[in-house]
Amino acid sequence: MTNGVLLFAFNNSNIDYVKQAIFCAKRVKKYLGLDVQVVTDAVDYIKAEYPFWNKYINHITYQESPKPARKKFYDGIYSNKTLEWKNSARDTAYELSVFDKTLVIDTDFIISNNKLLTCFECNQEFMIAKKYNLVNTKKLEPSFDRISDKSIPMFWATVIYFEKSKTSKFIFDLVAHIKENYNYYRLVYNIIEKKFRNDFAFSIAIHIINSFQNNTSWPLEIPTDMWVSTDKDILLDIKDSNIKLLAHKEYDYIGVKLKDANTHIMNKFSLNKFIDEEFKNE
Repeated sequence: MTNGVLLFAFNNSNIDYVKQAIFCAKRVKKYLGLDVQVVTDAVDYIKAEYPFWNKYINHITYQESPKPARKKFYDGIYSNKTLEWKNSARDTAYELSVFDKTLVIDTDFIISNNKLLTCFECNQEFMIAKKYNLVNTKKLEPSFDRISDKSIPMFWATVIYFEKSKTSKFIFDLVAHIKENYNYYRLVYNIIEKKFRNDFAFSIAIHIINSFQNNTSWPLEIPTDMWVSTDKDILLDIKDSNIKLLAHKEYDYIGVKLKDANTHIMNKFSLNKFIDEEFKNE
């Protein structure tokens, strides 16, 4: 049985997700010791721009760029840009993964411990992230808890684990069906936001499989911590398992230091700036 990590990376005009994928893969190697597969439409770009890519990535799989949506990306509270967002290919993970057991991780998920390895020992065909901690522990983000104010609880497609099985294939096929008919499901589940989101599609699929019931025992949650830094926060530094940030607090910031904490960094601009400095040593 082969175990590995699958990453999706589709660049837009300002954000280099390929660069994030290589950095993520580097940390996968350090903390999890697993092989890494990257799915992207920029195969030639990886090899030309990052000649050291194969130190951290074992497999590159070409996939045509998904149809882009438009999204506002923040770089802290004072700067933002509306850019293309090509983040609708997660339903193809089952088909594309070269592994028997796969962790699908967002490229901006900073691994800082080995807790995710327990996924491969849980005897579960499918697991997904749900619980999270905001780096500003006094801040509330209701949109992170439910897919809309009057709808179902939200699961995070930031981290997904699956085994190659009939159950897992059914889940991913159902997510693909929801994506193809997203306008219908958006109305049924009272989702205001028009653009497709993997988090919402997996949450809807889980709700359907559970006979439209909430608070069921399936699926099990990913057995790890997940700290979330919003795009209003600013990443300052990552050194080994230590992460320093400025966390958004109304019209100001507070300093936060995390240690040994797996962290979702939503501010892509500050993450890419840090990676630029990190890769100068490659």
